[in-house]
Amino acid sequence: MMFESGDMLLVSHRHLYEGDGDRFFIGRTIVCEGPLIKAEGYSFVRDLSNGHIIKKQEKRTKVLSLSTPGQMVYQLPCIDLELIDIVSRNSDAVLVAGPRQIMNLSEHTHCGHF
Repeated sequence: MMFESGDMLLVSHRHLYEGDGDRFFIGRTIVCEGPLIKAEGYSFVRDLSNGHIIKKQEKRTKVLSLSTPGQMVYQLPCIDLELIDIVSRNSDAVLVAGPRQIMNLSEHTHCGHF
């Protein structure tokens, strides 16, 4: 099995067409069977009125396929799912858990540096 029960993951949905908004899912794996993962967590979408990424308040259970080309799946360190958020910092989208920065989610280089 690729993921074990309790593993934290981030799913980033690829942009499929021009103007397609950013969409993320952050959750904890319930079960993994073959390429399928059942996970519980939170969805995040870009607010078109201000450009910020917002966390949907209701917890969701999703069944995801690792073989779907339209998403990228990242394994995250063990963090408190309730503290997870995505904040805007210096035109970047940053995954945080409380005060702790976990990952920069932006798709551009930083001042030409990789």
